[in-house]
Amino acid sequence: MEYKELSNLYIDLSEEILKDINFDSSSKDNQNQLLFISCIENSLDCDANHIYEIFKNDLESIEELNFKSKWKRLMGIRTIENIVYSEFDEDGLMSLLQDSKMRVISVPDQNIISSNKSNDLKKFSLILNKYKTFNELLRKILDEC
Repeated sequence: MEYKELSNLYIDLSEEILKDINFDSSSKDNQNQLLFISCIENSLDCDANHIYEIFKNDLESIEELNFKSKWKRLMGIRTIENIVYSEFDEDGLMSLLQDSKMRVISVPDQNIISSNKSNDLKKFSLILNKYKTFNELLRKILDEC
């Protein structure tokens, strides 16, 4: 299976998983949240591998890197540099994914008088929409090149 097809499969899985998430902080729900995030990360990994295959003569190998590090290395490609860079901003896709994952796996500190905001449908829908927009933009640019 090609990286592009595998990436699409992970996105389809994430959409299906999102339908089953209630955001009720139950064990099953937390597992589904992590599964959703994992599917997005795996899709990003497949996309990075696909882009690497196109530009591999111009880059160092990314095979041993995690998905986030792969994208940091792919920022060296002038054609997609600005698109990828913006996803590492505070409100970018990579930051949203990291924040969401930390909210699922962290244990709330009862000694702190601040709110431990949990994930919600709006945030996960935003992640999915940001990813789809990012993915579509990259594919359009790569098809033009």
